[in-house]
Amino acid sequence: MKRDPRSTGRLRRLKPRQRKKLRVGEFKEHCFDIELVFNAPMRGEPYHDFINDFFGFLEQRNLLGGGFGGREPFSETEGVIARIERGSPSEEDREAVVHWLRARPEVVDARAQEFKDAWHGHAV
Repeated sequence: MKRDPRSTGRLRRLKPRQRKKLRVGEFKEHCFDIELVFNAPMRGEPYHDFINDFFGFLEQRNLLGGGFGGREPFSETEGVIARIERGSPSEEDREAVVHWLRARPEVVDARAQEFKDAWHGHAV
């Protein structure tokens, strides 16, 4: 059985170096999920152009996206957004991503989920 690295008893026993390595306690990092719904099913070059533009926008904000796949044609997709460097995206980052996606003509709806632990998958 795998131990929960976030338990308070275990956190007290860990030294700062160990907490940093496990990304727990004061070193916890967050991410958030995004769900997209497209106007019309997308496939091939138009979808790849959209994703390249989206990832370019994320990189400008020092963010990284993952997922955003599935079976073609894509009528909807979802993925996860995190920071490129150590740390967590801000609430401002999350709002900016949703705003950018909703401004795109290909997207009907974009929803950001709540922040969650980027390394252990637990809700904040």
